[in-house]
Amino acid sequence: MTSVVDTPDPPALRRLAALDGTWVSAKSTGRPPGGARSMGYQPALDGLRAISVIAVMLYHAGFGWMSGGFFGVEVFFVVSGYLITSLLLDEREKDQRIGLEQFWIRRARRLFPALVTMLVTVALWGLLFGSNEQQSTLRRDLPWSIFYVSNWGQIVGSVPYFSSADPPLLRHLWSLAVEEQWYVIWPLVFVGAMTIGAGHLRSRGYVFAGIAAAVMIATSLAHGDVSNNALYLSTITRSSGLLLGAGCAFLWRPWRLAAPSAQLGRRLDPLAAGAVALLVCIMAVAALEADYVYIWLLPIVSILSMAVIACAVYPTATGIRSILGWKPLAQIGQRSYGLYLWHWPIFVIGDVYHSGSWPKFIVAMALTVAISEASYRFIETPIRKGAIGIWLRTSRKAIGAERERRGRITTMVGVGSLAVVMALFVAYASVDHFDAAKGGDDASFDAGIVTSPTATSVSGAVTIAPVTDPVTGLVTDPVTGATVLPGVTTPAVTTTLPVTPTTLATLPRRVVVVGDSQAHSLAINLPDGIDGTFSIADGSVEGCGVYDTGKVISSRNGFNRSFGDCGGWAGEWGSAAASSDAQIALVVLGAWDVFDLQLADRTLVFATPEADAHYLAQLQTGIDALKASGAQVALLEVPCMRPQDVEGAGVPALPERGDDSRTGHINELLRQAAAADPANVTFVAGPAAWCNDESISANLGYRWDGVHVYKPGAKLIFETIAQSLLTIPVPA
Repeated sequence: MTSVVDTPDPPALRRLAALDGTWVSAKSTGRPPGGARSMGYQPALDGLRAISVIAVMLYHAGFGWMSGGFFGVEVFFVVSGYLITSLLLDEREKDQRIGLEQFWIRRARRLFPALVTMLVTVALWGLLFGSNEQQSTLRRDLPWSIFYVSNWGQIVGSVPYFSSADPPLLRHLWSLAVEEQWYVIWPLVFVGAMTIGAGHLRSRGYVFAGIAAAVMIATSLAHGDVSNNALYLSTITRSSGLLLGAGCAFLWRPWRLAAPSAQLGRRLDPLAAGAVALLVCIMAVAALEADYVYIWLLPIVSILSMAVIACAVYPTATGIRSILGWKPLAQIGQRSYGLYLWHWPIFVIGDVYHSGSWPKFIVAMALTVAISEASYRFIETPIRKGAIGIWLRTSRKAIGAERERRGRITTMVGVGSLAVVMALFVAYASVDHFDAAKGGDDASFDAGIVTSPTATSVSGAVTIAPVTDPVTGLVTDPVTGATVLPGVTTPAVTTTLPVTPTTLATLPRRVVVVGDSQAHSLAINLPDGIDGTFSIADGSVEGCGVYDTGKVISSRNGFNRSFGDCGGWAGEWGSAAASSDAQIALVVLGAWDVFDLQLADRTLVFATPEADAHYLAQLQTGIDALKASGAQVALLEVPCMRPQDVEGAGVPALPERGDDSRTGHINELLRQAAAADPANVTFVAGPAAWCNDESISANLGYRWDGVHVYKPGAKLIFETIAQSLLTIPVPA
């Protein structure tokens, strides 16, 4: 039998070589003249991976000129879909079957050792040096991460991807989870597709490309009804890039061409260059929280990525293959997995995340490169090349003392590794769930101020007594809102309100607290004894005020917070009010309302007419949802905030929150909203001490970070607003 390397070069093909230079001798390649039988190593794809991982790391570092670097993940997905499917097609053609077991073993060798090393390292660091919050999030995230389902853990978990709190140390593993789930499911789908019918590969390619397009369209249509958190993280919505790559693998396998066209290669080079340039432009200007990301930009990035891949694997597209296959770039791409794994926890620990600081970034990258290179050389590469199997086979051949010595080493390594894992499991099992809003001294609600009803209802005529502030002693006229001097007798005021027959003082009054994290803190730090007067339900949406798009910008270190995960907040308010059968919905806002708001197409500067109109429109959306549930709406006065940098706050002390003029302006807008609908909406004044008494307002015993209350702060609020809540007419 003649070997492949001895096959003579056909004269016709040698003559063709003289014309376009496309023929490569079988003697020099070891491949038959019918073209390459398998894809082989494609350095250009590693180069594309390098560009993607660099973009992601620059984005995570917070450089504004790479605000869309998160799209690097989508490029990875398309590359993975194309590459894995091409390898499966090559294997099936060669062996007439797919060795699923060996496929999954190869994937496990490639991915699992480095992941476990990183997880153990981060878990140990968390136990030794991490904050209570970091330990708590690691306890939650480690099980999801080890089983490659962290994307679903983040979807159903309490800390969404877009959260403003300190980012979890393992948050970046969502994308690796999507890919690993693909590696598990796709080979099974591939085998099934190849056994059904006798169609050509092209027909199957069109089917999968069509499915990818359907997923893209469905994701676009779902925007607004499904949270951005789910759209961004779920395997279903992010499968479009993977499916597009897979479908094109059936359609485009140019390495099999006997004589790839030199002319086509020259045409593909500028096409690839243009696609790469567009990708870089998109990565430079896109904003994660923008609606267009989910409506049309993700599909465009997927298509551009596929265009680059198609050009990069064409044998005669020598320009793009040379650029993307440049050795330093290809080597970065080979190490992209480790770089991605390690950079995130290093960025979070080193406070590099979204800092926009070059010195911090350079130091963090030096550590990332060193650690990921060590992982690549001593963990990933040896295990991928079967070092464990070779070592075990050698061990079986060893005899006598050498065999016993290796056996002892194996036992020690195995027992030691198991001991470390078990110790970490036990250690994190004992970590308590962290909620910075909980804590503070015990506080008891003074029910004496509300035990006697202060109003009655007779056919819509409501008699309301003057309200005395239990903290300041000031008396407020319930109708005019004017302050009455101490010692001056103020008669009860009778007024006719346009309400249905009501009951005002049936206790306990059912109240749902809605709003942002301030609402959450108030709802979970209830003072003892309040349950006889108020039945409180927590309907807060943490991290979300009244915005569902854009991001707030602070003057402190370029801090920004995206509202990309806040879609549907108004519906959540309404659902919470309805499910708790609330008579009153207490709206507690302020933490995110005092900033400039950057939208996709413009920036709304705080206190400008345009910004005020936008805020009132958004607030009205929430009010309408609460009214639809049947609840009366009470807008709590935004307190003067005294933010301080404290451990576990997640958000630093932002100067805008401490600006009393800003909180005062928001309160004016809340009063406007109440005045526009007096039958259903009431503005409720909060404790004056938040603004007038520094011994209370700056006391971390009342508000643990100067913004969010502990029990004493909650007691102060409820004792201040109790009379107001009890005098709001509610349906009988």
